This record gives sequence, structure tokens and C-alpha cells, in this order.
Amino acid sequence: MGELEEKETPQTESTAAQETLDEPKETDKMLDKKDEGKEKTPSPQSSKPASPNAGKKEPQAEQKSTEAKSGEEIIDIPAENGSKPNGGAAGDSEEKKISKEEREVKPKKIPIGGLKLPGFFMKNKPKGEGDGAEGELLEKEKEQEQDEEKGLNGDAAAKAEDAQKPRAGLGQRLRNFFVRKPAADKDQKEQQKKQQSNGDADAKSEATAEAAPAEDGDVPTKRGLLNAIKLPIANMLPKKKSGDDVELGLGKAGLASMETLDDSLKDQDTVDRAPLKSNGADELKSELNKDEKLAAEQKLAAEEEERERPVSLWCRLRGYKCSVDDALIVFGILLFMLLLAVIGYVLTHETLTSPPLREGRYISAVTGCGMVEGVKEDGAFAFRGIPYAKAPLDELRWQPAQLIDKIEDCWNGTLPTHNGSTVCTQRLGNGTTIGDEDCLYLDVVTPHVRYTNPLPVVVLIGAESLVGPSPGILRPSARYSRSHDVIFVRPNFRLGVFGFLALDALTKDAYPRSSGNYALTDIIAVLKWIQLNIGHFGGDAKSVTLLGHRAGATLVSALVSSNQLDGLYTRAWASSASAIYPGKPLQESERLNVNLMATLDCQDAACLRETSSEKLWAATPDTWFNFPVDLPKPQEQTNASRHEWLVLDGIILQQHPNESWKQATTAAAAAGASTQQPKLVMGATAHEAHTPRLRELHANWTAEEVRQYLQASQLGSLGLTDEVIELYNATNYAALVAIITDIRTVCPLLTNVRLQPSVPLYVVTQGEGDDQLATVDADVQAILGRYEPHTVEQRRFVSAMQQLFYYYVSHGTVQSFDSRRRVINVGQDAVGQLDHKHCNYWIAKDIVPRYARTD
Repeated sequence: MGELEEKETPQTESTAAQETLDEPKETDKMLDKKDEGKEKTPSPQSSKPASPNAGKKEPQAEQKSTEAKSGEEIIDIPAENGSKPNGGAAGDSEEKKISKEEREVKPKKIPIGGLKLPGFFMKNKPKGEGDGAEGELLEKEKEQEQDEEKGLNGDAAAKAEDAQKPRAGLGQRLRNFFVRKPAADKDQKEQQKKQQSNGDADAKSEATAEAAPAEDGDVPTKRGLLNAIKLPIANMLPKKKSGDDVELGLGKAGLASMETLDDSLKDQDTVDRAPLKSNGADELKSELNKDEKLAAEQKLAAEEEERERPVSLWCRLRGYKCSVDDALIVFGILLFMLLLAVIGYVLTHETLTSPPLREGRYISAVTGCGMVEGVKEDGAFAFRGIPYAKAPLDELRWQPAQLIDKIEDCWNGTLPTHNGSTVCTQRLGNGTTIGDEDCLYLDVVTPHVRYTNPLPVVVLIGAESLVGPSPGILRPSARYSRSHDVIFVRPNFRLGVFGFLALDALTKDAYPRSSGNYALTDIIAVLKWIQLNIGHFGGDAKSVTLLGHRAGATLVSALVSSNQLDGLYTRAWASSASAIYPGKPLQESERLNVNLMATLDCQDAACLRETSSEKLWAATPDTWFNFPVDLPKPQEQTNASRHEWLVLDGIILQQHPNESWKQATTAAAAAGASTQQPKLVMGATAHEAHTPRLRELHANWTAEEVRQYLQASQLGSLGLTDEVIELYNATNYAALVAIITDIRTVCPLLTNVRLQPSVPLYVVTQGEGDDQLATVDADVQAILGRYEPHTVEQRRFVSAMQQLFYYYVSHGTVQSFDSRRRVINVGQDAVGQLDHKHCNYWIAKDIVPRYARTD
């Protein structure tokens, strides 16, 4: 029967079943035909199967074009052999007899294997039937329809792809955090939008290409055959999560039921490419699809506009999913910003609380007598030459220091204190005198001039002997003031006869009745000035440490035993002090000094005040300048016949320091405060007695030369030479100096320390130079940063010494100190020990403290 009879005859269930069973056979026939006819090549431009009459013009084409012009539609149903049933003129004549109303709307053609069969033959076919490729394509078609109905329009597919992609690196996520979507994504989405909007045009063009014959004369093979070949391969390929399926041939291929076949854009690849005409149902569907497509385009445009709308930083932060790495990065950034804020606040706060600099280097501060101007020096500010008391001239010579308390004694405007002042008159080691009597000035070196965060104050009391030179090496360090956050104050004080002369004529001319110890009154006046003014320089008046060196340490050790310093200082540090303190009362000292008045031919205090400083230095006996620094000599005078500059004046020093220390220890033990913080630290170096003169006596100092030198001293007279050589292994110069130092300084200091349980004693043993000597200045040089280390051991020594001192200045305690281990050995490190070696031997032989050093 021809094609016309098929259309007029209604389809039965048996017929549909028979057509369903014949489909695989038709596929096998087409596959066989393809193998046999090698000249038949499929064309990607058409989905129709190749025809054996490809080179001839079929009469049906003319009929279709004629009826297309008249508005009628011709239904083309291929027969089993690919040609029209009942072909020829008979078929044409029968088609013309059928009216327009009797024609059935052309069903959609479904690619099944290599054939295109009308869609209504598959109407009742279950969806679960068919091969796996058909079911897979149906599932894909259904998923695509669901995505489009939900309005995903490619966004959901993009999100699914993003979920499958590996997580971006930490740095990339941080860089892309505040970055808008790249233009490439926008272009891709716009292209997808255009493809959806132009779907009808593409379908029409595809249908036109499908209807046109190939240029080379071959009719292209059906797309269903190509799909049948590619479907097994597609099943082996990994599935994509995006909305775009794997393309099989020219478009999406698969089987669908009648419910899934429509004229929407999603099924354009499965519909016929020939123009369709219907009785009005297709036009209605087309209008509905156009409305749906317009609504989808409007929704897509709204979503695109929403994406392009600027998003605030807060919304981006809320929508950002933070990982552990991101949290650490944010925490680091916040910590860095906090650090910058703190630094900025500190710098701004310091700028606001500090006075401005003039010309970038001069700074002003306030004192009780007017403004003073200092200069910037090595990162700190130095004020050199600030008057702290009235000039000790004329009537004020041999008078206690007097603070400036009258406006007429002050200065007008701002006093420049840039270059320092002249030191007090003094006698050098070579016998010459320098300095001036108008010398009561002090230097202040501070890292900050401010009123907030006050810093500890260190007062430097330096002198090699009580006649000079002073301050010696004890000068403030601007670099260490800044690096250790301390303020150095270095005062000048009177020396020699101007600072310690005790005479009956001077006692009668003073009130209260006393003389001598004028240098101690100078230091007390400095401490009072600090209490009144140091706050204007950024210092803390409640944290004042006295640092004395050599003769200055002797003055500090004597002062801390006086009640005149109550409330003026916090703690003290005495380096290489003398162990012999004043023990003679004022009357005895006045009697021993009366020879000076006879030399000057003066009878009263007025005559003494009119005498020039040169005459006074010349009239001073030489025995007042000689201090034992060598081994005890047989003819050496005992302590009772030595000259003592300090006296028990009854005002400042009312009793011997040893007695005051004993009383303080007894009172502390009764109160249960034996472990109280020390207010005094004593110390020395292991080779303090080294002098260039002693070193140059012999070139190498052999063991025999050391023996001879010991034998010629008081030790030889007492028969102790062999014992001492064995005790110290005295075969070189360093051993000889250690013997002298123990006798003169270290062991006498230990006897004083034993009277004060809370006072530690340190001994520096780290040597330097060829002889590896710990010289008298080693500890102070390390504290002030002037020690030059050349080895690792020396660098460790400097660090240990600074740690001991500056921790004591800031906290009031000494590290490595235990009351049961009284001596601290400072070599490479500070190590506590029970006692100092060999001192008990010298004490038992009555050498110590009988021959202790006296300034």
C-alpha cells in the first residue's frame, strides 16, 4: 500500500508493535548498506539518509515545491528501501485527490538508529524500552528541560562546573576576593544568550541545509545512523555536569516520547529541518514558545543586570566562605594593622608630649631656675652644664652646697647647655692641677624629654681618688641611655682640700658646727635637684640609682650609711670601692690637719678663703696623695697613721659605716626581713691592682722574678712566700696582680659584705690583652658600652655584666644572687659561689683588712 493509504488507515497496537520490532532490522540494513556502498559518505549538513537516486532529480521535489507555494503540506514517510511507496505517477495522482482537511499534521521525526520514523508510531512506546543509549539520551533531554524550566539558563551548570573544579590556591583566592567577574565569563554568557535567542534561525538554516543536496552529488547519510555509531563511544566518555551534552553528530541526539517532543529551543536538533505547516496548532505552540522564550530572555537580562550591579564590600564579605588558610591570612593582616596603629600611636603620643626641636637638633626643658636647652646627640638628648647649686666661691668656700633658691641667682631666658662645663679643681696623677672652683654643674643625658612613662635615673659618681682625676671614665653614654631607657646624671663635686678639709677654724665659722665632707654635701644637693627637676627630663624621681667607681664608690658606700639620704635615692652600686672608711672623729682630724694652716700662714677662715687654689694645692702634704697600690711593705704605715679624707663629722657621717651596717642587719633580722632587697651592691675586678708602672718593672715576669718580688715585701718578712706561691701558682705577672688585688681590695670588701647579709659581692674574672687581666675599669666599661670585646667569651661577659646592672636598676634585684652564695663570679657568665677563693687565708694571717686600700 502507498503512503496515502498509510495515512488514512488508523494505526493499531499490533501495527505499532510490528514497527517497534522492525526498527533494529532496519538499522542493521542501513549498516550493511553503508559497508557495501563505499561511495555513500554521510554529510554533516543533513540528517536524511542517502538515496540510490541521489544524482537524479526526483519528481516529488517538484510536487513539494508546487504544493508549498499553494500552502499545502506534503508528508514524506520513507519506505523500507528509502524510496516512496507506490512510486511513479500513480502515487502522485492519488495524493492530489486528498483534500487539505483530510491531511494529517506531519508528526515529528525521531532518529532511531539509522531511520527517521514518524513520531506518532512511538506514542505508546514505554520510555523504559530501547537500548541504553536511548535511555541515556532521554534522561539528558529531561534534565535539560528541567534546568531550563527552573530558569537556570546556564548559571546552574556553571556553578556545577565550579564545584567540580579543584579549589583555587590561597594566593589566587586572596587576589580574586575583591575582583569582579572577568570579561571572558560575561562574553561566554552573552554568547549563550544569543544562541538561545537565535535558535529558530539556526534551526531553519539547518533545515535548509538538510533539504539541499550535497554539492558533490552525494546525498548525506541520516544522522540517526551516525548517532548509532557514536552512541557506544559516548557511553564510555565521562558525563559533564554542565548543561551542554556531548555532541553526537551536529547536535543532541536521542530518543524521546511524544510528551518530550515540542517546538521549543531545547529540541531543535531532534525535529525535522523542513518547514512545517499545520492547521493552526503549531502556530499556537510557536506563539506560546515565543512568549516563554521572551520571558526567559527578560529573566536572563534581569539576572545579568543584577550581576553587573555593584556589590558592596560588606555583601562580598558575608558571602565569602572562609577557610582556615583565609582566617590565618586575615588574622595576620589584622595583627599587622594593629601593630602599625600601636606604633603610630606611640610616635604621635611622644610627639605630642615632647617639646619641639629647634633647627632639628636643639630641645628645651624646664628647671626650677629657668629654661635650659640641650642638643640631640647619638639618638638621645644631652644637657651639659646645668647649675645645681650656688658657686662655692668666697664666703661659700668650705661651706655645704646650697641649692639655688633665689631668682637673682638664676638666669634670664633659656640657658644653652650644649658643651658642658669645667670640672672641679683637682690634681692629676702626674702632679698637675686642672679645673675651677666654680664647678657645681651636672650633665643630663636622656632618651626622651616628656612627662609620661618616666624612666629610671642613674647618677654617676666617678673619681680615681679623692683628689682626682674625676669623673675619670665614668661618663654618660648617649647610646646606652637610648638603648636601655635610662637617664644618666653626672655631677661635678669638690675634691682634695676643697672637698674634704676639716679644720677647727672652719668648724667655728660654720653652722651647724662642723667641717669636712663638703663633697658629700655636693652629692646630696645633686640628689635633691633630681627630686625637684628630673621629671621635666623624662625621669622617675622614685627610681634613682647611685653608680660609684673607685673613689666615687667609696663616697657612695659611705653615703648609703647616712640618714641624710633617706628618700633621695633608691639603690646603689659601688665598683672597686675602698674598704677603709672614716673612723676618726672630727676633733682628731682637725688636729692632724692643722699643719696646713701653718704652711699657709693663716690663723682664721677668712685668710683661708682669700688664698688662691694654687697655693692651697701646693701647701697640701705629699703624704695626703700617696695611696698603697702594691704589695704591703715592711715600713708601711698602719691604718691608724694614714691620712683619711673622710671624717666622722657628726652630721652626715655620725658613725663608722661598719657599725651602721651591723645595726641595720640586726634590725632586719629582728623584723624577719633578712632576705630583703639589697640597697647596695659591691664589686671589684680580679686584677684591679694592675698598673703600667708595675708591669714595666720586668719584661716577662718569670717565676723567679715573681718569687723575688714577693720575698722583698711584707709577705717575705712574715715568711709566707712559699705558701703564697703554691696557693696562687704564682709564676707570672697575672698571678702577682691577683695577689695584690685580693689583699688590697677584694678580700677587704668581702669582710664588709659579710656584715650585710643582703649585700652581694661580684668579682669580674674575664680577662683581656696579652696577660688576660680583668683590669679595674672592665666592669664599668662593660656597663656603659665602652668595652671592646674581641672573643666570644668577652661578648658573653659584656652581656652578663649589663644584665646584672640594668636589671638591678629596673627591678632592684640582682640575678644569680643567693644569700647562701654571697659571691658572684662574672666570667663568661654570672655564676654564684659560696665564697671568694683565698680570702679566708688572708684574713686568718691578719693581712686583711689591715693593709686594705685607702683613698
